[in-house]
Amino acid sequence: MAIVELSRKDFDDYAIKHPYRSFYQTSQYGSLMAKHGYNPLYVGLEEGGELRGAALILVKTKLSMFKIGYSPRGFLIDFNDYQLVEDFTYSLKEFLNKKGIISIKIDPHITHLERNKDGKPIESKQKGVNISESLKRIGYEHNGFNLYFENLKPRWNMVLKTEKNPIEIFNSFEKQTRTKIRNSLRKGVEIYKGNKDNLKMFYQMINKKHYRKYDYYLDMYEIFTKFDMFDVYFARINTETFLKNSRLLYEHEIKRNTNLSNQLQKKIKNQKTKNKLTNKKMDSDKLLNSYKNDILFGTKLYRDSKYIIIACNAVIKYGNELFFLIDGINYKFKNFNANHLMKWKIIEEYRKKGYTKFHFNGITGDFTKKNKYNGLFTFKKGFNARVTEYIGEYTFIVNKAKYGLYKFLEPLINITSGEKKD
Repeated sequence: MAIVELSRKDFDDYAIKHPYRSFYQTSQYGSLMAKHGYNPLYVGLEEGGELRGAALILVKTKLSMFKIGYSPRGFLIDFNDYQLVEDFTYSLKEFLNKKGIISIKIDPHITHLERNKDGKPIESKQKGVNISESLKRIGYEHNGFNLYFENLKPRWNMVLKTEKNPIEIFNSFEKQTRTKIRNSLRKGVEIYKGNKDNLKMFYQMINKKHYRKYDYYLDMYEIFTKFDMFDVYFARINTETFLKNSRLLYEHEIKRNTNLSNQLQKKIKNQKTKNKLTNKKMDSDKLLNSYKNDILFGTKLYRDSKYIIIACNAVIKYGNELFFLIDGINYKFKNFNANHLMKWKIIEEYRKKGYTKFHFNGITGDFTKKNKYNGLFTFKKGFNARVTEYIGEYTFIVNKAKYGLYKFLEPLINITSGEKKD
């Protein structure tokens, strides 16, 4: 067995077929990061002319003397084969040492514990636990089973795996999520696919959520769209539709409210029936007030513009999987539930195209209501996505002496460079 450098094509051909595949392990992602301070290496473990494992490794030089490696969501190897992983690791160590790389970090797409959508563990064969212990025996240092966003990539995610048709998928959503999607449609929200000309608008809506600069997303768009791997979507209010629907609903509710009033004016001997009618009348009064406010608001919006952009979402497509990369909303219009509708419409579109796995991206492992990120979890849970807990980050030290010096100087490196997570 020997470590060999691979061409981008050979690496991609191997990666797309691997069960642990991720868009982070593609030449497209390597090309993107090459524009932002990293040197990508594509390596494979070859035996008898056959690849037994591969990895994209991003190399960054710090303080002009320390080369640090990171294999995002890597390696692409059968982690259940202890001997194979050990052979790969020590062959890779020799390869990296020759290139002056002092350490490598990995965070594989391996589930630690199977969990349901509420985050509770499910009884199953916990292969992730065994793999974690194997990596430690080989010499990898585990960075811990963290609960929040301490790692380079989230350790906790929400993933929807399904081969159901769109109607069945929609019906599997939580009731509140389905209601918000219908409400968004009623309020005239429309979803459409954007293009390169819309990227600045997209960035304005998401730039407070991430440290990335506009050029990063522009590079991502240009690199990934060449392979039909990137899309950006927008949600807009069709103010004419919003106003029209609000008026129709108000007129319908006026009739219903009048009918309820007439029934209450009659002598009703059964107190339970009377109470039931009274409650319906009170609910109807609230709806009338809500629809009236919508008409007033819709009238103002319609006078200003036919369309108002209120949300956006970038997605990565890879194999039969779709990754919700980042989204943004205008909180002035949060009651329009545009992000709920946009997620659903994207799932609907790509399920029809054969996609079966939808990554909703990071959450935390703290499922208590006091957690400030609880709303993020609740939102994603509503789409019937299950909690996925990965085994986390592992560091393998190639050169102990240089790595020890690097760790000693690391606080200075972070201060002088203002470095962020990758």
